[in-house]
Amino acid sequence: MRLVRRNDCAADVVFRGGRVLTVDRDFTVASAVAVTGERIRAVGSDESVGELIGPDTRVIELGGRAVLPGINDAHLHLALFGLSSPPFSVDLSGVRSVAALGEALTKGSAGLADGEWLIGGGWRETTIAEFAPGARGPHREHLDAVTGPRPAVLNHVSLHSVLANTAALRVAGIDRDTADPAGGRIVRDADGEPTGLLLESAAGLVTRHRPRLPERRRLDAIASAMRTLNALGITSVTDPVVWPELLRDYLSLHREDRMTVRVNTLLHWDWPSPSTSSDGIRTALGYAGLSSGLGDDWLRVGGVKLFADGVPGNRTAWLNQPYPEGGSGGLVTAGATEEARYAELLDIIDQVHRHRLQIQIHVTGDRAADAAIDGIVRAQRADPWPRARHALIHGTLLSEESLPRLAEYGIGVITSSLMKTYTRASMEPVIGADRWERTFPAAALLAAGVAVADSSDAPCFFPDWRRGLATFAGAGFPGRNGETAVLPPERRLGREQAIRLWTGAGAYFEHAEDRKGALQRGKLADLVVLAQDPLTTDPESLPGLTPVLTMVGGRIVFDAAAPG
Repeated sequence: MRLVRRNDCAADVVFRGGRVLTVDRDFTVASAVAVTGERIRAVGSDESVGELIGPDTRVIELGGRAVLPGINDAHLHLALFGLSSPPFSVDLSGVRSVAALGEALTKGSAGLADGEWLIGGGWRETTIAEFAPGARGPHREHLDAVTGPRPAVLNHVSLHSVLANTAALRVAGIDRDTADPAGGRIVRDADGEPTGLLLESAAGLVTRHRPRLPERRRLDAIASAMRTLNALGITSVTDPVVWPELLRDYLSLHREDRMTVRVNTLLHWDWPSPSTSSDGIRTALGYAGLSSGLGDDWLRVGGVKLFADGVPGNRTAWLNQPYPEGGSGGLVTAGATEEARYAELLDIIDQVHRHRLQIQIHVTGDRAADAAIDGIVRAQRADPWPRARHALIHGTLLSEESLPRLAEYGIGVITSSLMKTYTRASMEPVIGADRWERTFPAAALLAAGVAVADSSDAPCFFPDWRRGLATFAGAGFPGRNGETAVLPPERRLGREQAIRLWTGAGAYFEHAEDRKGALQRGKLADLVVLAQDPLTTDPESLPGLTPVLTMVGGRIVFDAAAPG
């Protein structure tokens, strides 16, 4: 730190001597930025910004390092991310066999009180030999031998299914006679007995019986997750599934001044079930009395999260063309027929739109995307709301015909580059190599004039935006058989485009582009200092970008040089 001449209008903090990537309309690169209070005071040259240095100004010499607007992850389950690691959940992401699964669960159950549930997460069938296609598949007996009478529930990496042991099924009262719920399926063996694998809304039959954690433990988990995000340079997130209790938890953290990440919430009253009914949403909206934008710069109601379909790995994504092994998936809304489920989805969209709540809809299948677009278009025609900025989440598979419709009606897409990075092995066999190559078409969407932001979908994936930049830039990512897969040139993005998807684009979907997403005078002082310049770092080295300092609202929330 260096203290120099007096200036009565001095800034609180000045960063100088670096590469300040403003991410403004022209992607201007400056060398210095000044902060006063929670806002950016000035951006420019070392000389011009230096005029704001006073005796009490903290001057941070960048030494050529880069500064970006704070990273905005447009789809990150913040509370679930906080609860996805020990001591709240056993991390199963590295498990490669049933034997290793048993060892992890045995270790994870040590110290649990009698009757306390064992929770795990992050498993995937493609990495556990006994779960892989052609093998027996996930079964409660794989858990029973090590969990015994203790209820155990293991969340799939997608969060769209769980594997429950026999004890958990008993608590939930699930047996061979239990009917499948709307939008879900109880997987059964050849004798009709539940295997313990519960898809989509069926997972809620078990998880709703899990005892709630005490409030203090929940709040501490969220606050810890925020600190993890700060160390990555993340200053804002959209939490896409916020149920009433979770909204109260966020409010508690806000009141206690413990928030170090800005949270834009998408409300979902039915979690842990993805399925929302027309009657249920009507009741919820009738009592809620809110619309998009309620809140402040730290905690805001962004809108409502809806689910149209499931995920390809469960064969629950709704496709126009069947899966290679048959079946086309379906909508997760209520209804005995496809037509009834389609009508239910459109009615729900219409209700949310009329309450002036932004809609973000989970769609992975192309047919589900077409249905969601139909609903938004119908709602906009009947009751125009030009600034709605409704969006599809993931948009894993989109028909070429859908792109101009998305652009015409201002419907955006929240993409998931980390899924492109890490899910080839599990998705390609399910949907076929051809369709896999066309997944998450960010470049095509942008070329068509569709608004796009990128996201991690944590805890499904660790929220590493740097890996997203690398994927878009053409770095290799794991293929099916250990080979390196690379996006072809026509599907890549320029560095500036990719950086916008993790900064200003997220702010746009929050209706907050006037307040954040770029380093400009008057905007919130949310920024991250990086040891390397993301514009010039080679693609394979982008995952190694090193955050050294993160600021949110003028307050330093992460400093790699700080002791401890």
